[in-house]
Amino acid sequence: MSSNPDFDRWYAARHVRIVLSPSHRLETFGNTLVNYHLVSELDDHPGKVRIREGRLVAHQPLVITPNFGEITTEGLGDEARAYLEFLRATEKNLRILQYGFHLKSDNFSEQVVTDALSAVTERVKAAAVDSGDKFAAVLQGVDDPWDVALVELWRREVGRSAGDNIRELNEKGKLF
Repeated sequence: MSSNPDFDRWYAARHVRIVLSPSHRLETFGNTLVNYHLVSELDDHPGKVRIREGRLVAHQPLVITPNFGEITTEGLGDEARAYLEFLRATEKNLRILQYGFHLKSDNFSEQVVTDALSAVTERVKAAAVDSGDKFAAVLQGVDDPWDVALVELWRREVGRSAGDNIRELNEKGKLF
């Protein structure tokens, strides 16, 4: 780690490698449990590799609709009021998806093994594939701050899932 925590977080986020993404995207109508395996070489200890395993819970995405009807325009001009009226008339078309996310520490474990980082990563990936877990993820990242890799995994999974989640919500009439 450097003396600059902002740099360390940026570095960790940019150096995470998703070796195996979950084969299924985040659920639209329920919570999703993502079982992660994070492999990282110990700083200043070549040949020592830490394997962290745990579970992330991505909560069902919520549809958020703004309530422009409750906004007042005290002290604002005619243009601001006219624009707010436009928003009130079209607010039924504005929807935002919010994804909830929670790191579950109750299933967290870690172990340190002696081997090459690439060999350990391949063994962990093979075990995850063999498990048949459609929500297994294998990541390779830095050892400290390691948990930044989990936030990056979540960010990428939201991006990968959002389009299908929006489509399914729309098909079920829960979006518009």
